[in-house]
Amino acid sequence: MTHRRRYRYVEMNLAPDPAADPYTVRATCLTCTDQSPEPEPSKSITGQHQQAQRWCTSHAARDHPDGRHLRYTAHVTLRWLVTPAEDIGPSAGP
Repeated sequence: MTHRRRYRYVEMNLAPDPAADPYTVRATCLTCTDQSPEPEPSKSITGQHQQAQRWCTSHAARDHPDGRHLRYTAHVTLRWLVTPAEDIGPSAGP
C-alpha cells in the first residue's frame, strides 16, 4: 500500500526562546576538560564572557601535575524557538 503525503511551505520565525535562559557562556580546558562554573542567568552575556575568561586565567595559573593548561574552548549557547507563521499541527515536544 502506498501512502501519499502532501507538503507545503510555511513561513517560520526564529527568535530567542522565552521559556529558557537566553544564553550561557562557558569555557572548557582542552587539557583536562574541566569547565568554568555555570554562569548566573541574570548576568549579561558580556558578564558571563568575562567570568569564563577569568576562570581560564585562574585555571592556567594553577600548578597541575601534568604542567600548565593553556588551551581553552569557549562555548556560547543561544536558545532559539522556531514558530510557524500559521498552524501546522502539534509540536514534537522538548
